Amino acid sequence: MHGLIMHTYNSESADSQVDHLGLHKALCVLMGWNYSKPPDNSRGYRFLSADEAAANQEDLIMWPPLVIIHNTITGKSKDGRMEGLGNKAMDSKIRDLGFGGGKSKSLYGRDGHLGTTLIKFSGDQSGLNEAKRLAEFFEKDNHGRSAWARVRPAAYSRDDDKNPNLVKVDEKSGEKKRIFYGYLATAADMDKVDFDTRKKVTIESCRDFKSSSYASLYLLLLYRKGSVGVFKQQAHLVGAIVGGCSICSEIPIDE
Repeated sequence: MHGLIMHTYNSESADSQVDHLGLHKALCVLMGWNYSKPPDNSRGYRFLSADEAAANQEDLIMWPPLVIIHNTITGKSKDGRMEGLGNKAMDSKIRDLGFGGGKSKSLYGRDGHLGTTLIKFSGDQSGLNEAKRLAEFFEKDNHGRSAWARVRPAAYSRDDDKNPNLVKVDEKSGEKKRIFYGYLATAADMDKVDFDTRKKVTIESCRDFKSSSYASLYLLLLYRKGSVGVFKQQAHLVGAIVGGCSICSEIPIDE
């Protein structure tokens, strides 16, 4: 892996230098390394705080922007299939929260509703601002990405209705309502969206909005290969996964 990092950063080809640097950044972001530090044999570029690595990954979002909302399930039907809020119902819920620019897409699997809904926004600055605002709404309410990671159940249970992290009860009416958790979809969330959405989205950097980032392009390609888990767990296989350097087909050897 070190050989591939060195190769992409130090490419001698003027025609493909920008491409190589984009791939270098993409690989470093995936691995949680410092892409701004020139790589050398000391491998100091691999030292980056967890917070900085997370910030780099969260900067790369799906485009057009979308917010992933969890806990939109409502229960089981008589035939055992999972049921949840549909698109129209979610559109209404989001409007009631003060966000009218998004369009809902509830996700379904073999056993019915997955308890997840995508809120898609327009692919422009206005859409990005609205998506960020919705994500910030959940985060400020302590119902963002990290909160969902803490409270999400392994599987649906009838006892979910008694879980105050998942369901709130109106003190006056006694009505039970699901508590939504949501966050801005990043490149790392590709496995959480449906196949059709994966085909249609690209990756953009929030910091460098619409800057034609080559790193964003290569991240999209790598995530679509479904190799992210292997990237993180078996870094020495990366060269084989991407066929060596995906730009010039050279297969660098680690020193």
